[in-house]
Amino acid sequence: MATFQVRIEDIIGATASVGSDNASANEQAIQDALQDTASDIINKVNPDILVQFATKSSNVTSNPIASNIENSRIVLVERRESDDTTDLYVSCVYLDASLQGKIQNPHSIFFATDESPRWTFNDNDVYVYPEPASANPSRYYSMENPTIEHGDSSVAKFPNELEHALVLGASARLKQRQITFFNEDEDSEVVAMHRAQYQELLSEYANALAPFMVSGR
Repeated sequence: MATFQVRIEDIIGATASVGSDNASANEQAIQDALQDTASDIINKVNPDILVQFATKSSNVTSNPIASNIENSRIVLVERRESDDTTDLYVSCVYLDASLQGKIQNPHSIFFATDESPRWTFNDNDVYVYPEPASANPSRYYSMENPTIEHGDSSVAKFPNELEHALVLGASARLKQRQITFFNEDEDSEVVAMHRAQYQELLSEYANALAPFMVSGR
C-alpha cells in the first residue's frame, strides 16, 4: 500500500509545494497534518467504532476512576453490576458535568442506578455513579491519539475504514498551509484556485466522516 505522503501527493501535488523547499520541514508538516486529523477524527466519530482499538483500564473502586485525561478520548465506561456472580459489566451513560448534581438526585430522570449507571467529566477527571466500590468496580476504555509518520502506510489501532478520511483531512490542512505562502496581490488567481481546492477537500473530508459521526459533533 502507498505511504500517506504518496497518497497526499496524489491529491495536492508534490509536497515541495506545501510551502518549503526543505524536505525535512515538509515531512514534518505532513506528519503534523496527519496527527491533527487523526485527533479530530477520534473526537468526532461514534465511540462504538473505536472501542475495539481502545485500551482497557484495570478495575477501579473509587472516584475519580481516571485523572488528567489528555491526548485521548474515553470511548466506553463500565460498572460491574451489584449481583457480581456473573461478573457482568453495564455500560455507563455519559452526561455533561453540568448535570452532575442531578445524577445523584433520586427525583431526577438522570439519577444513576445500578441498572443505569452514569459517567461524567469534571476538570479532566472521570467520575462514575453510583460510585464504584470493591464489589462494583468500574473500568474505562481510552483511545489514544496515534503517532503517524509521513512514510507510514497504515495506522496502528485505528479503523481502516477511516484512513481515507484521514488522508483527505490531512490534505486539506496541508492545502491551507500552502495558501499562506502565496502573495495574494501577485498571485490572486492562483490563490483563488487553491482556496477552491481547499474548500472542496474540506467538503470531501466532512462527507467521508459523516457515516461514522456522532450526532451533534
